[in-house]
Amino acid sequence: MSAELIQELQLLQNSRANKFDDLTDRFRSSVDQMTEQVQSSISHRGKMLMLLEKRLNFSLLKKFKNNFFKI
Repeated sequence: MSAELIQELQLLQNSRANKFDDLTDRFRSSVDQMTEQVQSSISHRGKMLMLLEKRLNFSLLKKFKNNFFKI
């Protein structure tokens, strides 16, 4: 009788451990997906800001050249 109870307890613990492993895997995969999305959006925003800065610098240089170096 006690051997059967011990086996049932072990089966219950194993099933709970498997469920916990599945939950942690799902959680990790969802966190990894969100991290990838955030990184890609930050990268995209950084590239856009760099392009904007480059364009802004050229337009400012043209304005300065036209204002200060009139020929």
